[in-house]
Amino acid sequence: MTANDNTTRFGDRADAYAKGRAGYADAAIDYLAAMLPEGGKAADIGAGTGLVAEALLARGIEVAAVEPNDAMRAKAAARLGHDHRFAAVSGSAEATGLADDSVDLIVAGSAFHWFDADAFRRECARIGKPSVGVALLYHVRGDDEFTRRQCEICREYCIGFSSLCNGFTKTLPRLDSFFPDGWQRLDFDCPLLYTRDSFVARSLSSSYAPPVDDPRHAKYRAALEALMDEFALPERFTVSNQTMLLWGRI
Repeated sequence: MTANDNTTRFGDRADAYAKGRAGYADAAIDYLAAMLPEGGKAADIGAGTGLVAEALLARGIEVAAVEPNDAMRAKAAARLGHDHRFAAVSGSAEATGLADDSVDLIVAGSAFHWFDADAFRRECARIGKPSVGVALLYHVRGDDEFTRRQCEICREYCIGFSSLCNGFTKTLPRLDSFFPDGWQRLDFDCPLLYTRDSFVARSLSSSYAPPVDDPRHAKYRAALEALMDEFALPERFTVSNQTMLLWGRI
């Protein structure tokens, strides 16, 4: 996997990402917002379509949303560009393009596992004010029968699939070296509300999902629809989930 793959691989999934991805627990965002001084600024790294940025803006925080993928960054700008406190920045975790000592908090939502951790740590130290807080957010699904069946479908149709919380599990072993002075983990209940269409979109937005031109794509969609029928799910439904907040200071 090259750095270029990591920054371009979601370009054909921006629509599905915008339609299907859910924000993080309000309590987790409130916890982060409380870290900032009045008038503070946050950097949302690997911002995607702007889920974290949007939540921070709603709490009165200025946000620089750093995203290397043009299609994803355009989605964020279209949604949030009307707010003068928001800036969409073309940059990567390892080279954000932000000024030295310019931010009070650095956040990455479901993205850290794609980063070069050492280079990202150096960039955090550069752009962050002294002892800047760095927060990593992840969704972690529950262990229920619906989720187990969904994983079976993913294993059948999605090359490279390992679990629905692969990013989180890949991140945990890297934390002691990334936060040598210690880190904290906080768990927040965050059931995910979907429509049938947004659940399919969320599934198709994943890096391992077969792209539209792959013969498995239609079969994967059909299997997801059949799964919802199997469990007799209504048009709107929730799935068990938690937001995991991992944070420390650089």
